[in-house]
Order: sequence, then C-alpha cells, then structure tokens
Amino acid sequence: MSDDLSGLEDLLEPLYAAVLDAERLADFSTALCALTGSQVGAVMAHDAGRAGGRLELLVGADPVHMAAYEREFASDNPWMQRGQHLMAAGAVVNSDDVATRTELKRTRYYNEYLRLYGIEQSVALCAQADAEGVVVATLCRTGGGAYTGRELALMQQVAPHWANAYAIQRRMSWLEHQVRSLEEAVEASPMAMLMLDGRQRVVRMNPAAEDLLARGDVLRLEQQQPEACFDPGALQQALYGAVSGLQPDGSVARRAGKVVLKDATGHATLVANVHPLTAIGQPSAAVLFLAPVGTDAVAELPATLRQLFGLTASEAALATALLRQGSLAAAAEACGIAASTAQTRLKMVFDKTGEHGQPALMRLLAAVAGACR
Repeated sequence: MSDDLSGLEDLLEPLYAAVLDAERLADFSTALCALTGSQVGAVMAHDAGRAGGRLELLVGADPVHMAAYEREFASDNPWMQRGQHLMAAGAVVNSDDVATRTELKRTRYYNEYLRLYGIEQSVALCAQADAEGVVVATLCRTGGGAYTGRELALMQQVAPHWANAYAIQRRMSWLEHQVRSLEEAVEASPMAMLMLDGRQRVVRMNPAAEDLLARGDVLRLEQQQPEACFDPGALQQALYGAVSGLQPDGSVARRAGKVVLKDATGHATLVANVHPLTAIGQPSAAVLFLAPVGTDAVAELPATLRQLFGLTASEAALATALLRQGSLAAAAEACGIAASTAQTRLKMVFDKTGEHGQPALMRLLAAVAGACR
C-alpha cells in the first residue's frame, strides 16, 4: 500500500463520473481499496428494517458471493443490525465500534461468510440513511491489523463526496423516471396535444389529438398543419407567431397565444393554447394544447410543480407565468417582480427540475401541463 493518502482528487474523478456512467463506480471502489489497504470493496444496500439487503457492487472478491449475501447472509449482518443508529448520510462507521472481533467471530455471518476471505474489519461510508433504507460503500481488510488513523481520515474526507454523488444519482434517476411517467401521462391525457415544427407542421400528437382530428368538426389538418374548420385566421396567426417569431408589425418575438375555436353552429367549443418551445428554426418549435371551453391547461400546474420538484409557491408561479407568457421578462411582469428577482428564481427552478436553459425547461413545463388534467 502506498503511504501517500493525498490522492483525493484521483478518487473523486471516477466517483462523480459514476453519476452518469455507473461502470465508473467500480473504478472508484478499486482506487479507494488501494489507498486504504483494503482487500475487498462493495456497495451495500439494506431496506429500512435492515432485514434484507443486497450487494450492488463487489470488487476484490468472487462475484458469486454477491448472490450469497442477498440470499443467505444479509439478515445476519451484525454490523448493519447493531450500527443502524450510527448511520447518516456522510457518516463513517467503523465495525470495531459496533461489535468486538470476539463477538463477530461467534456469529454465523463471520464463520460462514466473512471467514472465506479472512475479513475481520469493515468500514462503511454511508450515502443514504432514511425511511427507504441504508446504502453504504464498504471497505474490508483481512487479518488482524486495524485501519490506521490516516486511512480512516481519508475515508472521512471521501464520505461526504460519496453521499453527494449518490444523492445526485438518485435525483437524476428520479427525474428520468418522471420524464418517462410524464411521457406516458401525456399519451393517456384526455387533453389533445400536438407538437409543431418551425413550419407549423405536426411532428407528433397524442391519442386525444388524433381523436379530435378524426372528428373533423372543429379542427383539421391541411398539409400537416392544424387549421380551424371555421374562422381559421386567428389560430393561423397564433401558430405563426409561436413558431416563426414574426409578428404582424414585423417584430421578432416568439410568443404564446390563445384562441377560442368554434363549431359549425358558432358556439365556442375549444380553447387552443400554443406555446413556443425551442429556438427559432429547431424541431418541435411549439406545442398546441386543445381543451374544452371552460378548462385551463395550466391551471393546476403550480401545485403539480411543487409536488413533483419541490418548488416554492413563488418559483412555481414564475414557471407557470413563463409557460403562459413565453418570455422571462413578460413572466416577471405578470408576477409583479423585478427582472433580477425573476432571474434568481429561475436559477432555483433550473436546479430543482434538473433542466438547463429556458428551451428545455419550457419543454418540461409543457409536458407537465399536458399531463395535469
């Protein structure tokens, strides 16, 4: 083992890289083992009751023992059973502080599992400890020698980073799940939704939109462009303004629009809301929502954003206004706040939703709004 335990940066590079590439976690565990004189490294997860668990990663030992741990020995792990009160995100738990080695050697866990590798000591770096369960990165060494103060100090340095990287990975996984769920919700939504390109052509629609167009009594497609069956001018102007950025006065300012569509008898039937999504000239330039008169596609959006992403009331209000208005300046004015305040709140919305930039955020907000009903 090297006497140089100063390579923290060399450990953190594969650790944070593992947020996006799970295979790099093995590189992190291997490097940490090398710097601490550990023969075995693992990532271990236990449920909230500590009765069941699994090894999500194992280096320095036969992978067959991953299945054996989950099948036979997880519930017998005395270190996990006795040390649960010490577990907290970022904490370092030394097995010698949980059970003496004499006590350990009396257990089935040691005699039928750990003894295969001569493991007598383990240190757990805790990433998660909550109602869902406990996740730790463990380091194990063979023989009777204990970890030195310098080795334990390095683990203390690494543990907060391990907890942070794991929390980021959990958040990203949750967001990925939400995106999949929102896509599914949009498909199942009774609200019609059509995605338009820069020429106002439909590039995607959900089943509700397909049903509405199949009826052909209020809205139809002409050369793949949505067209109102009666008095089509207002909808055409709204769509053109959202995707092209050219307004009737010649100014360039892409903006959201709202139009009421009528049926053959002249009765107001649908409310069409169109919102810009991306930069001018890019695919999926706008999204068109069609809801029965009397409903609002984004009325429930603030509450939904607060529930899904933990936004504050003011942040959710700004995000909703941004979707309605199409620009941050207009959204700030609608919320009655200064532009600088809107910028600060928008940064928090970016952080909490995991989006980067207004076009990506607008896509997410439009999808959430479409799934609200």
